[in-house]
Amino acid sequence: MPAIFSKIKKESSENTRQWDLLITQLMQGNVIPVIGPEFLVDDEKGSNPHQILIDDLAEAYEIDSHPKSFSELLYDKGFDASDRKNIYAMLGDAFSQPLFKPSQLLKRLLASKRFPFVITTSFTPVVEDAMREIWGADALRVMKFTNDPSHNDDISTRSDINKPTVYYMFGKVCRSEKKYVVTDYDMLSFCRAWLSSAERPQNLAAELQSKYLLILGNGYSDWLSRFVCFSLKPRIDSHPIGLVVDPFGEDSFLQFMKRIDAFTLRDAEEVVSKIESLLTERENEQQQTRFNMPLQGTDVFISYSRADAGVVAKLYDTLTSKGLNVWYDRNNISYGGNFMNEIIAGIKSTRLFLPVMTQNIARQSNEYHPYRTEWKTAIDMASGYGRTFIIPVSERDFDFYGSDIPDALKACNAYLYDSDQPDFNELADNILQLLSRI
Repeated sequence: MPAIFSKIKKESSENTRQWDLLITQLMQGNVIPVIGPEFLVDDEKGSNPHQILIDDLAEAYEIDSHPKSFSELLYDKGFDASDRKNIYAMLGDAFSQPLFKPSQLLKRLLASKRFPFVITTSFTPVVEDAMREIWGADALRVMKFTNDPSHNDDISTRSDINKPTVYYMFGKVCRSEKKYVVTDYDMLSFCRAWLSSAERPQNLAAELQSKYLLILGNGYSDWLSRFVCFSLKPRIDSHPIGLVVDPFGEDSFLQFMKRIDAFTLRDAEEVVSKIESLLTERENEQQQTRFNMPLQGTDVFISYSRADAGVVAKLYDTLTSKGLNVWYDRNNISYGGNFMNEIIAGIKSTRLFLPVMTQNIARQSNEYHPYRTEWKTAIDMASGYGRTFIIPVSERDFDFYGSDIPDALKACNAYLYDSDQPDFNELADNILQLLSRI
């Protein structure tokens, strides 16, 4: 095969691998978009609200040239220190009312609700407005980095990544200078803080390290783009960035990203359309297979009392929404089969066993139930492993460690949930990380 066609074939295969990785990570809830100004609006003056603001300020100050950055405007056009400080207040006042509508491309990207946690590198509230439109104003949480360790927002637990959130990486517009990035000097100061282990938001930084980032439309210069990437992932050599989409990115930066195994593209419209089509395809495949009978080789086996069918259905839905293959006896028992033999075969071939513990278990202590046989099988299996095999899922109101369940189950760390508002997203994320090491 001629060399030119071999190269085309190789690139096509690599793109297929990268797209498959992106969609797999997306289905598992591991993708976090990092959205910059080049992706935000469909304004008659352009698609970058920062440049629109620069042009309007230049006109207001009767500057005939066309500065391409706030730094060029504020430092190269005769502004003194007082004028520069006043610009922050002017921007803050300007955004006291809505100035820009989110672009259709931005809303299409977020419409799937597969991106609950979104980072924006723009100080404008455009991403926040789009998220409010999609998730609802009451559901959305707004967090920001202000370059002040005493006021920088941070997530509390890993499950916070699953809650609808906009995080302003470089501050949100307000009347005060140094609280958000406008000039190159501001950017260097914020990047320095992000790179400092003492100043960056510790929990968020730790969580970002293992996430697949979808970096869209930031349009920075080569070296500034590298600083931003290292701010997000200091150990970039061992944890690849993800997908970088930058129509204006310098070739040297994109080549650098490719060398560290990032997926790089330039056409944002193409990327959003591809995500939409592949996500629909994968969701349809999952819907068709989730109620099949994977009798063996599952990721997770759920053991439960029929009295807890409601909460277990929610647990099942959460796990399968992350792409996990789950044994759930509502779906996994064949008609006319020997159900106990099928259950035991399912336990012996699964990777993790999740017994669901509630007050119903205590109430049923004098009754026969198959889940006790399931426990015994799992306990026997666990004794042969040198790793975690059993993860009890316990209602907080159930006295897990003081109950009459087998001591071998009490010896396992239980995941506790609130019976009135069961949320299994953190559990699902922990399982995904655990399975990645098995």
